[in-house]
This record gives sequence, structure tokens and C-alpha cells, in this order.
Amino acid sequence: MRSLLENMEHAAEETLQQDSAFYQAVQALKLEIDNDPRVQSTVSELQAAGRSVFNSFVPHIKIRVRTEEGVFALPKPAGIRAVPGVELIARLTRELRNAASAVIKNSRYYSQLDTIVNEAIESSDRFEGIASEAESAGYEVLICLDLSAYAQVQAPSPNHEVPRASAQLPVEDPVPIQLTVSDRKFFKALGIAVDPS
Repeated sequence: MRSLLENMEHAAEETLQQDSAFYQAVQALKLEIDNDPRVQSTVSELQAAGRSVFNSFVPHIKIRVRTEEGVFALPKPAGIRAVPGVELIARLTRELRNAASAVIKNSRYYSQLDTIVNEAIESSDRFEGIASEAESAGYEVLICLDLSAYAQVQAPSPNHEVPRASAQLPVEDPVPIQLTVSDRKFFKALGIAVDPS
């Protein structure tokens, strides 16, 4: 079952990498999130508390198969390590995720992306070939677009002083992140070069 799910997700993501309408809608949705006043306010509060915030928006296709025993899906990839620390940071991190989720939920691009994903994947011969194996075995294939991961909040470095609320925030170096093969393909399709280190 795991191999079947992996093959379907891979085929679906390959199909979407070739769909320019998908990437245009994703970029428009990311811009909408980045410009949301609630998101901006929460990011500013996190930065004032000495945290760096990396805005990441790489949607992933999740395939689930419904059987008589239940719904099967691949396990979620290892998440970003939770930021240790005070309750304020945990609350602000939740608030940031909730603010981004609210923008996604209310965005016209959300339903547009759903339509684009379904049309693109349904027209993929490779995906349909794999999915038909599952369906002929009596399983129902469910296609989901995961837009949940938005921001990574990083703990300050040991030598980092927490700025006072009225202090000017320093410009921080980019935070290194781990990119999956799918993430790299996504950026490549957008014409964005990724530093191999």
C-alpha cells in the first residue's frame, strides 16, 4: 500500500510541476498570506521576541486510499523541530499558523487551486494508471492538497540578545532549511535557483 501511495503522490506532483496555472495560483495565495495584516503583525511580534520567521509555502499533494478497514495515507514527513521556550512564542506561533490558515480558507485561490489540482491530475495518464490499480482492488482514491505548512519559527542563536520592543530589529541572515526532492523540483519549475548546501 505504501508503494502505491508513494507512486500516486509522485505522479501527481510531477503533473502539477508542469502546470503553470497551479504555480500562478500558489504564488498569488502566498502573496495574499504575506500581505495579511494579522500575519504581518504576528511575524513582527515574533521578531520582536527575538525569533526569526521563515515564510515557506510549498503545497504538497497527499493521496489517501479508503478501504473497508479505514483510510490509509503516508505518514507526515518529520516536521520542523518545535521551538523550545516560553509560552509567548508558542502562542504567537499558533496565532501565525491560524492567521495563515484563515487567509487560505477565505481565499478565492484556494478553490481555484482545488479545481486546478483535480483537472491536472485527472488528465495525467500516469496517475490514472496507478490510481486505476487501487480502484480495481476496490479502494477509493482521495486527492488532497496540503497547504498547512506556512511558517517556521526559529529559536534565537545562543549569542542573540532579545531586542526591546522599541529597538530597531536587526536584519538577519537567511535561515537554512531542509528541502525535499519535491521542494527542489517545485522551485526549479518556478525558475528559482536553490543553493545545494
